Parts: sequence; C-alpha cells; structure tokens
Amino acid sequence: MFRRETIAGAWVLGYGRGMSALNFPNIPRRRFLSALAGAAAGHRLVAQNDRTATVSIFNTTDLHGHILPTKTYEGEEDVGGMARCVTQIRRWQAENPNHILLDIGDVYQGTHVSRATSGNLMIDLFNRVKYDAWVLGNHEFDWGLEAVAKNVMMSEPAVLAANAQAGGKWTNSLRDKTNPLSKVAPYLIKEVGGFRIGIIGVVTPGLPAWLHPGLLKEFSAADPLASVKFAIRKLQSEKVDAIVLATHFGLKNVTNGVGRPDDFANRIHEITKECQDLAVVIAAHTHKDIGNFKVNGIPYTQANYYGIHCGRTDLVFDRETRKLVGVNVQTVKMDKSVALDPMIIGATAKEVAASEAELKKPIGELAVGLAYRPERAGDAAPSLKLITAAIRHSLGKRKVTVDGVLHGLFLDDKDVAAGSKTMADAWEIIPYENRLATAAIRGADLVPVMQEVLGAPFSTHALEGFRVESEGEGRGLKVKAVTMADGKPVEPEKRYLIGLNAFDAQSGGRRYELLAELVQQSDAALTLHAVESRDALIEFFTEKGTVRLADLG
Repeated sequence: MFRRETIAGAWVLGYGRGMSALNFPNIPRRRFLSALAGAAAGHRLVAQNDRTATVSIFNTTDLHGHILPTKTYEGEEDVGGMARCVTQIRRWQAENPNHILLDIGDVYQGTHVSRATSGNLMIDLFNRVKYDAWVLGNHEFDWGLEAVAKNVMMSEPAVLAANAQAGGKWTNSLRDKTNPLSKVAPYLIKEVGGFRIGIIGVVTPGLPAWLHPGLLKEFSAADPLASVKFAIRKLQSEKVDAIVLATHFGLKNVTNGVGRPDDFANRIHEITKECQDLAVVIAAHTHKDIGNFKVNGIPYTQANYYGIHCGRTDLVFDRETRKLVGVNVQTVKMDKSVALDPMIIGATAKEVAASEAELKKPIGELAVGLAYRPERAGDAAPSLKLITAAIRHSLGKRKVTVDGVLHGLFLDDKDVAAGSKTMADAWEIIPYENRLATAAIRGADLVPVMQEVLGAPFSTHALEGFRVESEGEGRGLKVKAVTMADGKPVEPEKRYLIGLNAFDAQSGGRRYELLAELVQQSDAALTLHAVESRDALIEFFTEKGTVRLADLG
C-alpha cells in the first residue's frame, strides 16, 4: 500500500506502515473486547463490504514516560505501559491495513528512565513504531523549552499544535527553519485507503497557569477555538474526507451521561458546539478513560493515562459517495492479558536496566518515621517538613536565605517510613520536576495568601518558618493570624523571602491566583532557581547522611 501525507501544506510521500507477519510472528488476531454502536453482531468493526471502507485511528495518550506496566491511581498493579499498547496496536494494524497512529501528548515526563534521556527515549520509540503524529502536551515543557526543541527535532512523526506560537508568530510560519519549533504544524493530512483524513492537534491553553515563563520562554498557546476553526477551513479547502481533532485537553469527568463543564484549560464543549464539521474528538490531559461518548453530537474518546488504556477510532466511509457514514470509538484496557511488545522491550533494555540500578542507589537514612497528617490544621505534616527543610537547605547552599518555605505534599496518603532511603524513595516523595523559586511577600499579605492556600480543595500546604493560626476545616477553615515561628508578629510592610516551587508561583493551575498575583509583582522579585525540589531532597539526604527530627526545624 502506498500512502501520502500533507503536513500543513507540504507534501511528503511515504510507504504504508502496516506490520507483516514476517516482521512480527505469532501476532494473533482477535475481536474487540466490546461491541460499539453501529457494529453488526458477529462481525469485526473493520469488516468491509462492497459499499463501505474503514480507516482506523489508533492512539495512546498521557504515557508520561511509562514504557513498562505500572499501577493505577487506585493501586491496581500490572497495567498499562507503552510496551503493552504497542502489542495491541500491532494486532489492530493487522486487522486493518488502512490505519493512522497518534499520540495525544504528555509523552515523556513522569519516569526516571525517560528523564535520564531527556525524553529522547520515548521519541525514539515513536520513530521505531512509526507513529504518524503526536500532539504537544503541557508536561512536555516541564523540563524547559530546550528539551521540547530537541525532542521535536528528533521526531520523525509530525508534531501537532494548531494554537502553538513562538514569539507571537504561528510556529509553522516561522521563517527560520533552523528553529525546531518551525516543525510544529497545525494539522496533518493522511491519505489512507484512498481517503484523505485531516488531523488537527491542539495543546491546552492552560500553560501559563502551571509553567513559569522561564520554562516556556517564547512559546505560547493561543485560543484553541479560533485555531481549530481556522484549521478546519484550511482542511476543507484541501478537500479532506473527514476532520479529526486531537486535543491535549479533555473532559474532567462524565456524570450521569453529562460531561463536566469546560474550564480554563479544557475547552471541549465550546469547540464541539462551534465546530460541528468535526468527525470525532480524540482527547487527553485529564487522565480519564472515556471509551465511547458524545459531546454536542460529536463522537468523543479518551484513552486514560500511562498506557492503561489504548484507543481506537474507526471512520466508516461509503465507497461510492465518499461520505462518512459511521464513527465507532472505544478504549481497551492494557492488563496482563496483553503481552509486552518484544521490540519495545529490546530497544529500551539498556536504558531500563540503568534506570533500575540508579533508582536502587541509597541516598541516606531517615532516623524516624514521618506521618503525612499534621497535628493540627495550618501546621506542616512531619513528612512535609522533610521537603521544606530540604528546600531551605538547598537554597541556603546557593546563598539564598529564606524566611519561610511554602509547599505541599505529593505523597499525601502515606507516611514516610524510617530507614534507608533510595533514589526511588525520592521519586515517590516528589514525583514531579518542579524548579525552586523565591519571592518576597509583604507581611500583611501572608494571612490572605494562607487563607487561599489552606482553603483550596485537598490542600496539604503549610508555611514553614511561620506559625499559622486557624480555626475550622475544609471550606469552613479561617486563617486568623500568621506570626513568626516564635509567636512574634510579622511586620505588615516588610517583605519576607519565601521559598516555593515554580508551579505554585504560577497559581498551581489557578488554585492560588492571589499568590500568583502577589509573587509576580515587580517588588516581589520572583526568581526561578536552577535546582528542582526532588534534587534538593536528594542533596539533603546525601549531605546529612542520616536525617533526624532536629534537621527538620
């Protein structure tokens, strides 16, 4: 089979990417796990007759660097991972040679093995498996724009984001073609089985609510609705047979058959209402398994996170009229019934082994166990004091003396046990790469800041170095006063230097908007430091040898 593709206007020719039995022996064919609407009983969804033809789109999303099986947020073990998804993808490819393969973003941040290669390992796997395209996700930027640029440059699949801008210009219009961002395209056209499929990619517009400008630099995400509308018009002028929207944002939940309303980062309802020419939305970002749904009459699907589910969309066309007559969507769980793909295992064996060895390395001892629950509201949990002490220590080494540290827990349902600690423990305690920041906040602003922070849903934050007096809990919590640790009052007009992470400084996803407003004032002198919170924790253990209660302040 011969296929051709257009990446935002530039023709590229390429041969079909179906996998043969010669290359991958003993790959069994199997029926789908669940029947979808419109499928005739007893027939495969890809079954074709003289009147219809099917183009299948297979997708992964929110892999977050997970190559091997992992566990769900609820604790279910031995599920997911790219190695399982690729096995399922190969089965599907064998069923229908007319296929497209996509990933919908958040590709590489999230595991030690991926971080050790700056994400290159995951993009290399995309190249090997011959993905057609992947969409930029917000976590692609956690390691800075330089990491994004390197991964975009090495990517053989198209990189999509219709709302991507660099320096205020659309990335695909950049004249400097040595700029890696010039490769980021608004859409891809794939001609498969004689049908032209237009695929629009969109990155969430929520980037500024999570990511410091020092990480994003000249990159920005424009309004997705206007960008999608423009891309649709362009694709219609290209005479495509169907338009697919791949969004690195999605529904936050579905309750009683109704999708949760849009928010600043997720614009599904708005776009589907305004863009009725879309054949299907393949979504991401919110880490939900939504196999078969409709939003404003448009089919919608989302394949969870970490490869725990793999997604499939079948576009069914009338051969004679070339009209789209059916869209079937589903997700399939990647449990232990799905084998690990041998190519993926072989291609990553060296890096996985090195990562596993590194994670086993000891970093120090913890003299006593640390509970994750605070003794009273407003106080720091003992396990949180470990993080804040490490941040204070790390900043102090860099000649930055802070008055306090504002931070929260990630491991918020488990005590930190006493005993030997390894690199793996550090990754469990702090699973994200967040740069440290400092900002000078007026004493008069500490009460409203802590009211906002402690009043946020599921807050585990505390302000180390100060005493926070509060009453009530949950939505009824009220911060009465913030004093120095020894009980002395703060000076209202004095600015106190506070250590925090860059994520919270950007509002923590609009949870802490007052905090973000205050630290971004010029007098606050917000500074992004060249050290991450996890590295600070590792450094703390390494230098202390044994961490004792007295070390936690």
